[in-house]
Amino acid sequence: MKRFFLCLGIVAAATMAMVTHKSYAEARDAAEINEVVTAEQTRVAALDAQDVPTLEKIMADDDTYVHASGKVDTKASYLEAIRSGQLHYISWQPKSMQVRVLGKDAAVINGEYAVRVTDARVQPQPFDIDILILSVYARRDGRWQQIAWQSTRATAVSPAQ
Repeated sequence: MKRFFLCLGIVAAATMAMVTHKSYAEARDAAEINEVVTAEQTRVAALDAQDVPTLEKIMADDDTYVHASGKVDTKASYLEAIRSGQLHYISWQPKSMQVRVLGKDAAVINGEYAVRVTDARVQPQPFDIDILILSVYARRDGRWQQIAWQSTRATAVSPAQ
């Protein structure tokens, strides 16, 4: 009988440790998700404000930025287009966003934005576009930085016939 209660005590302690570990992990993941969301919101606000110094901090030096038009920018070419006025974001409105933290130093965002933009490299007049996005962030030097962006034009899907 003593052995039974000893085993029961060990199982109870192991279960509590697992629950505590899971709760800690969930809280840690929630905090990291909030950090990534904050970095993304800061990036979007900087785009709206043409705030290149903030974008320089959020975008990693090796960032690859693929636009819905198919145009591919490096960090340098993207920021130069903003500085020169060729690329001017008028508004970014999030429609949906999901964040997944992968390990302790990587995160992926997928979602949808409604964007109003003037991109003289594509067309001279402002245009509205709904985009589906995939953005990859990495924790570098203690902060989250975007290392890759891919967007594609969202299209209306007709219901199955």
